[in-house]
Amino acid sequence: MTALHAGLLCTLMFLSLCLCLFGWMSAVRYQTRRVQAQHFLMMAVSFLLLSLLDAERAASRTPPLLPWAVIAGALTACSAGMLLRQLRWIRKNVSKVSIRESCDRLPSALCFALENGRPLLRNLKMDELSHQIIGEALNNANLLWEKLAARPVVTLADGQTWSFERTAMEVDGQRVWQIVGTNVTEEISLNRQLEEGNRRLDDVNRRLREYSRDVQTVAREREALRIKVRLHDELGYTLLRTRQYLSGGQGDAGAIRSAWKQCLRLLRSEGGAEPDANSYEELLSAARTIGVAVDLQGALPEEGTRPARLVEAAMHESLTNLVRHAGGTRLEISSAKEPGGWRISLRNDGRAPSGTIVEGGGLSSLRSQVESVGGAMTVDHAPRFQLTLILPEETEAFPL
Repeated sequence: MTALHAGLLCTLMFLSLCLCLFGWMSAVRYQTRRVQAQHFLMMAVSFLLLSLLDAERAASRTPPLLPWAVIAGALTACSAGMLLRQLRWIRKNVSKVSIRESCDRLPSALCFALENGRPLLRNLKMDELSHQIIGEALNNANLLWEKLAARPVVTLADGQTWSFERTAMEVDGQRVWQIVGTNVTEEISLNRQLEEGNRRLDDVNRRLREYSRDVQTVAREREALRIKVRLHDELGYTLLRTRQYLSGGQGDAGAIRSAWKQCLRLLRSEGGAEPDANSYEELLSAARTIGVAVDLQGALPEEGTRPARLVEAAMHESLTNLVRHAGGTRLEISSAKEPGGWRISLRNDGRAPSGTIVEGGGLSSLRSQVESVGGAMTVDHAPRFQLTLILPEETEAFPL
């Protein structure tokens, strides 16, 4: 046996000794006494054989290579096999140590303690929390619970929030208290976000209620304005027809009485349903009654639609202004259907205004109604008075 062979054999037996030592320590940890004895015996044999080989080398004797190689290989193989069998047993069996290790790996804090507060089992997380809450390790579970009983939900210095709960159980006829701590940081954060969202929702609901009240107020005011505008137009027509009748006997007395009754109904109304607007035929008849000829070019919007009601209101206002201010006898109406709407122009043969027209109640109300449905209105005073309306098609988006 050469020095190289001897060194390799010593290394192999030392490896066997290390494997036996590791197996013995594992057996001690998991409290398997029979396996402890086996590993200890194998460790002693490996140590004795290694000592004997060193002694032979020290005495300058040359031991045979083959027997020592067989012995070293057998020792190493036995030590490795025993260690592997020990590791397989640890993976497949439940022991006190495996239970303790499983508890330590839990994300929650866990403690089992007797009635006097002595812990039977606690994991690392519970010890860590105990240091942060009471300033010391968990040696007395009752001391920790006294701190938590009044307020079991605690926010720590690191910003985490933990919820603790204690329950009693019977184990082998003995009362044991279980204390469990759960990290509820995310749940608390979500609850705060929910509360903030609810507060914002309450604020939005409050503003919506206020907006609803404002809308109702505006609707009532708008209805009152419409009645006032209608009253203004009806009174204007009725006064013109009455003046024509009284001055020259033109017109129908029965129709004039009906017009005055219409005005009285408007005066007595208090925001209820408004009487229907005059139709095209009624407006043309009224124009003939007061001596105004109407020249219509093109087709008008169908009666009953919003564009038609706006055209009727424009005809009404134009007839009133023609007789009252311009002293004319002819009204020209030009209507053209365009893509997406109508273009209506109304001109008269009366005296042209001396300057820029200042829109009064009738024209201002008409402009407001036209613009409220997305249309446009222009008023020209030279060379003649001309009122132009650009109206969109019938739409439910802009109530008139």
